[in-house]
Amino acid sequence: MGLKTSSSVKVKVTASLDAGLVKAMDDYLKESETRSRSRLIEDILHYWHKEQKRRKLEAQIEEYYLSLSREEQKEDQQWCEIAARSAHLLWEK
Repeated sequence: MGLKTSSSVKVKVTASLDAGLVKAMDDYLKESETRSRSRLIEDILHYWHKEQKRRKLEAQIEEYYLSLSREEQKEDQQWCEIAARSAHLLWEK
């Protein structure tokens, strides 16, 4: 008997949804390989969670670049130019 991973454990959740959204889900499921409302909602939540992590990372990157001094910005720009020239040379071959 194998051990269940935390991602394979399911928790039953009850939610009240707009009737139009439920109809839209059911219409989609009729045309989709996904036949389960639960699976569709789980897929949507996985996508939402991934987007939240991406947005957080983008905000952290933006915060980093905004925190650079003028000298650091100039050095970063120089490195970008070097990388662009190097990539161009590699792609031209």
